[in-house]
Order: sequence, then C-alpha cells, then structure tokens
Amino acid sequence: MGVHVAAITPFTGEGVIDAPYFARLLAYFEAQGAHGAVVAGSTGEGPSLSAPEKAQLYALAVQSRGRLQITAGVLTCSLDETLYLARQAARVGCDALMVAPPFYYPAPLEGLIAYYRVVLDASRLPVILYNIPQRTRVKITPPLVDALLEHPNLHGVKDSSGSVRSMRQFLKYAPRLRVWVGEEKLLWQCLRGGGAGSISGLANVYLPRMVALCRAFERGEECAGLQSLIDAAADTIDAYPAPANFKWALERAGFPATHVRPPLRDLTDAQRAQLAQAWQDIL
Repeated sequence: MGVHVAAITPFTGEGVIDAPYFARLLAYFEAQGAHGAVVAGSTGEGPSLSAPEKAQLYALAVQSRGRLQITAGVLTCSLDETLYLARQAARVGCDALMVAPPFYYPAPLEGLIAYYRVVLDASRLPVILYNIPQRTRVKITPPLVDALLEHPNLHGVKDSSGSVRSMRQFLKYAPRLRVWVGEEKLLWQCLRGGGAGSISGLANVYLPRMVALCRAFERGEECAGLQSLIDAAADTIDAYPAPANFKWALERAGFPATHVRPPLRDLTDAQRAQLAQAWQDIL
C-alpha cells in the first residue's frame, strides 16, 4: 500500500533525456517515502518517446532506484513494440509493466483479450493494466479483466478514469489484483475499498501528504483532513496542462528548468504567474 510516482521525463536544452536530473528526481521521491515510480507513462510523456528512449529511461530508473519499485510504462499501439519494451524492461531489472490498450484502431473485446494474452504470455514481468480512456478512447472493462484474471502474470490495474464507479468495478477484484487510482482525489476511497494506493502525477510535487495519508490509513487514523489537502492541491495544479504544470512546480522546488516535447507546450508566462500565486497558497 502506498504511492508510486508517475514520474515526469526531464529533457536537456538539446531535447534529450536528462539523466542526472532523472537520477536526482528518483532520489527525491525515495527520500519523501514513495514506494515506487512509473517511468514513460502519461505524465512521463511516454507516447512522445521513441522505443529506444523508453528503454534508456527504464535502465536509468533501475540504476537510480534505491529502494523504489520501478514500473515500465508501455503506451503504444504496436504489439511488436510492446513486446520489445517488455523484453527491455525485464533485461534491465524493472519490477513490472504498466500496459495501456492499443488505441488507434477501435478494437473489439476479443481483439483486446488476444493482445493482452500475448503480452502476458511473453512478459517475464508482472503486468498492470492501464485504464485511461480519456486518452486512449479504449476502456479496460470487467469482461476484459475477467477473461485475463486467471493468468499468473496479471498483477493489477491502474484506473485513471477519474470515475468512482470505474474504480469500484476494479476494486471487486482485490486482493487478487492490486488496484491503484490515478485520480488522487479518490486515494482515500481506494484504500478503504481494499486498493493499493495511487500511481500519481501529482506525487511529483505533492508526495509527502499523499504518503502521510497512506500511513495514517494503515494506522487506522482519520484521513479526511489529509484528503482535503490533496484535493485542493489537485484542483489547483490540474487547472493547468500536464505535465508542464508538474515540471514548473519541480522547478519551483529547486530542480532545473525542463521543457515538454511538442505537441505539448510549456506553461505561458501568464500561466506561470497565476499558478505561482495559487501554488504558494497550497504549500
């Protein structure tokens, strides 16, 4: 039970992965109590990374992991590329894969089942299904989970839909499957329903209170106050485009300036000024 950070991917001024920054970032997460990090996911601009860059990021994460569990984000439409990334993640020593459904073609349920079965059969690592339909336009549904449930490599689900109903559908599979929410405002509800915690973009910049909530829950303490603080932080920073918002907040926390890749855009000067005032009030 705990928080896994959906880590940003820092880039140098030349647009390549900034390895020293990334190593420092993972050490920062570990020091603040994270259980792990997911790399090359949505917050990590995974769809904007080439397959070799993703493999590079997996290796950098493992080298800098400390005690963190490292999950390799796999967000691609190509089954061959998914299998390549699964091999690379296993080769460098990642702990798990988080695999989004292929999202270009409108695949029928039978096609999604076949896709994931190939991945589960081939992977040497446990697999987490990634439900983020607002990005992929493809849902991880209970019938899909039911069809895959007995596979020994199926480890869990990350639900980033933001829907309480969706989260509760997945929590019915706990404890057979570990269930994480991407919507931080549902963290306490997830834990109360038997979930594993959160895989969170907000955790890049608001990790201590999220960790505190998980620890308070484990001790049987009231968590409403901590959840309210998390809600306010999420409302404030989510009003600005991710992951540029998180990269800005990390810069405010003392990390170097780093940019997002096109087609994403950095925050404008006006957005930075507005968020600076709002974020100061949150912290």
